[in-house]
Amino acid sequence: MALNPSALKTSLETDWLVPEGGTFPSSPEESAARFASAVASWFSSAQANLIPCTTAQVREPQLADALGPAFKAGTAEKAGDEVAKALESYIKDQVFGAGVANAPLGTAAAAQALSGIFSNLELANDARALQIAQACQTMALTTVVKFPSPTPPANVM
Repeated sequence: MALNPSALKTSLETDWLVPEGGTFPSSPEESAARFASAVASWFSSAQANLIPCTTAQVREPQLADALGPAFKAGTAEKAGDEVAKALESYIKDQVFGAGVANAPLGTAAAAQALSGIFSNLELANDARALQIAQACQTMALTTVVKFPSPTPPANVM
């Protein structure tokens, strides 16, 4: 199954974002863990050359650790940059059979989008989750997976 941004949107909205009147995570680390869980579950359906990603779930703790600074950043711009860097680090070197993912080419675009999302304090949770999912999808779809010869490289789907 190829990546579906709607699945990530739903997971972010229900598992990471706090509904009105809900309880916020007790720490930036808990928030990072929730975000990482949503992304890892979503990325586990990624494919390249119809070969599934086999390392998405295993690397979830790495993503959670990398997200820690993002949720302590203090500014929307810095948070957007840090989330994009954490996602880039998470996606790079993911394994698809004998193939290994390069860094996403869409990191800078995603960082800019994420900064804008985080700075818009009036954005409803469903819209925020959708826009974050679209930024993550951009990063995934701009990732090339290199396979040993003679298999050609392929984009993540």
